[in-house]
Amino acid sequence: MIDRDRALASIRKSLALLAIRAIQNPGHGVYIHADEQLTRMLMELGYSYLPTAPEREWVDIGLMAVKELDDMDSEFANALMKADYDFKHAK
Repeated sequence: MIDRDRALASIRKSLALLAIRAIQNPGHGVYIHADEQLTRMLMELGYSYLPTAPEREWVDIGLMAVKELDDMDSEFANALMKADYDFKHAK
């Protein structure tokens, strides 16, 4: 299991990388989707009750990162995959 602090750190790192990239292309669908998911992940980690693992299956930014970003922006893709994993395994 991953502790909440680690999950929060990986989500915040992804958001910081996203902010840099979104300046150049704010309407890019991948960036919009990543922002929506990362923001919701932060919100859910702020609750005292964390949804169970099956209730976190709505997160798909890791898969999206592999499909859409891995070849052209591996740093951001890796950050999104880590945030996805950490969130889904947070306790």
